[in-house]
Amino acid sequence: MEYPHLQEIFAKHGGSEFTIISIDNRNRPDLDRDFVRQVGATFPIALDDKKVSQEVFKIKGTPTSLMIDRDGNIIFRHLGFSPGQEKALEAEIELLLKMQEREVSMGVPAAEPTAQGRPKG
Repeated sequence: MEYPHLQEIFAKHGGSEFTIISIDNRNRPDLDRDFVRQVGATFPIALDDKKVSQEVFKIKGTPTSLMIDRDGNIIFRHLGFSPGQEKALEAEIELLLKMQEREVSMGVPAAEPTAQGRPKG
């Protein structure tokens, strides 16, 4: 199960420059609340009963993990979860944070997002 690992990563890196958002499209809010309490997730979990996220992000199965940069670009995509994958996820997060830090130090402005959350241009 990926949630305990995601929680560990969120606890370590979560803040103004990084977040985790889980999207649940099963539309079972009562079960989801119990599940969140059970796994101790403190990151946001959004309900998507219309499955819009599957279409927008071209999700082929669950769980799917996406690493999206501050400009809305999908940098990494993972389908499924297996033991040890949390190390790869954390390495990718650290890489994205370093890239962002470098861009900020060089004065590279973030792209202005559109209404769909993707950068213009």
